[in-house]
Amino acid sequence: MTLKISLVKPEQRALALRLLFARFPLEEQPARLDEALRNAERGSLNLDGLLLAEEGEKPVGAALMMNQADGVALVWPPVITCQTTDVAGAEHALMARLCKEIDSAGAKMSQCLLTPDDVTETELLQGHGFAHSADMFFLARALTQSDCEKSSADGELEHETFCEANADRYVLAIEQTYQGSLDCQFLNGQRSGFDALASHKLSGQFDPSGWRLYRQNSEDLGVLLMNEHPDQDAIELVYFGIAPKFRGQGLGRRILAEGVRTAATSGRSVMFLAVDCGNSYANALYSELGFAELARRRVMIRCSSNLARK
Repeated sequence: MTLKISLVKPEQRALALRLLFARFPLEEQPARLDEALRNAERGSLNLDGLLLAEEGEKPVGAALMMNQADGVALVWPPVITCQTTDVAGAEHALMARLCKEIDSAGAKMSQCLLTPDDVTETELLQGHGFAHSADMFFLARALTQSDCEKSSADGELEHETFCEANADRYVLAIEQTYQGSLDCQFLNGQRSGFDALASHKLSGQFDPSGWRLYRQNSEDLGVLLMNEHPDQDAIELVYFGIAPKFRGQGLGRRILAEGVRTAATSGRSVMFLAVDCGNSYANALYSELGFAELARRRVMIRCSSNLARK
């Protein structure tokens, strides 16, 4: 039977999302569906790249790509039902169409997160130009009243919160922190500080007061960027980096400790972050400050065909 793949119409969203969310535990699916539909209605979730596969009148699969303002497309790989006559064929057809939509949207690269045991999905994505680029730890720690207390004898470091007037300095500081970094090395040369700034604003609820540019002797030394997630009663450490010149002086620990203290005084109950599994220094620091692993994900990256040709 012929497989038809199309972008969903608004009235088909619930149907396609039910298929896409079939990978989650059954008890979680209704809440995830309701939240996604509400966010789409409010305009905070872009479902323009939601695809539905049908055989005749039967819906047999769904996939999603969400193109962000920073030029990165987030990918949810195909979920196929047992009602299709050719599971592998439907998976590859949906992935091929998904990649076509990504390139048409002008995304610089696309990213998909998989659990380490997702061997079949890894092979599917690799067959369509994705490469296993990194493994990430997702870490979290509870925030308590004791975290609000200043424990460092060194006092607070000089810093500036984000504003349009110092945005260029944030961009330069972020680019400096990339030099020699062990975090997400696959991004080297792929993303500028400007792109990163745009990307970090998209995670959670951006508030300039949670972004800090640290200085020492009139030199910018690093950044710590935090966004809130009110729906999770949490604060995310979106990015944290120190320029090479200032590493090895204990500044990273002081800045991160200040970040934890600031997060705790916000009244949120949890602080979380993602870090490259290969970043031994950062992982040791996070462990020292009480962060524990929640999950581990395999990062699959595909550069757009347009970028590859350039």
